[in-house]
Amino acid sequence: MSEAPQMIQSPSDKRARIVQDFQRSALGAATTARLRVSLCEAARALGFHHVLLQGAGGGVWLADMPVTWRADPSQDSDAVLAAAAQSYAPFLWSDIARLMVLSSAQRDFLDGAVAAGIGAAVTIPIHRPRGADEAGSYSVFAGCCSFAMQNGMCLPLESLAAAHYLGALAFDAAERLRGVAPPPAGSQAALPRLTPRQRDCVVLAAQGKSDWEIGQLLGISESTVHKHIEDAKRRFGVSTRIQLVVRSLFDAKLSFADVMK
Repeated sequence: MSEAPQMIQSPSDKRARIVQDFQRSALGAATTARLRVSLCEAARALGFHHVLLQGAGGGVWLADMPVTWRADPSQDSDAVLAAAAQSYAPFLWSDIARLMVLSSAQRDFLDGAVAAGIGAAVTIPIHRPRGADEAGSYSVFAGCCSFAMQNGMCLPLESLAAAHYLGALAFDAAERLRGVAPPPAGSQAALPRLTPRQRDCVVLAAQGKSDWEIGQLLGISESTVHKHIEDAKRRFGVSTRIQLVVRSLFDAKLSFADVMK
């Protein structure tokens, strides 16, 4: 009897599976140490060598960095933390000098990272709304998650989108373990609920559609799409669409394989 042919996973499907598996591990993590193990394993599976999760004050929540690397809990000297505080989108460490005017201390910090063995790196900033009734644009910096390579190694560019989701998931889980976040998304009783139209908009936004494209597909105006997504962000207490997708994944009946096409 011949064996049934095995399905061949595409690289994008494999990355989606890595993120999906990390999501389950993060939801089940009972300690920060357990979360660290799961995050490091997922980061390495995506092709990264190092990972760093920091709170807004610069404190290291979990890390797997070179032994000679030293954190600096101050935006005045930590250029990565300072750039994350003023950026909503992920950024490369090599772009920080173009994003902001660096002080001598911040330049020294970046030089020190290179000396410690850190090469190319990307950081995912995390921002939170000031209040449940305020628009997502009025937000505060909560912290960031960075993925880095050893000196001389290039970033796995094909994994940057997956890293964005990984960083947001890790930060949510770390906040929960530190007692500063709501129950995890797997707890349906604790989940805010999306309206059917909000769900439609979130699913299409997660698939990379613009507000205009979503409006065309759903037969509503671009401004109405924007309102639905902003209302959904307020319900989940997030400031970016990526974080909205992470928080609403179960409610939106959506998988990372759908999102990361």
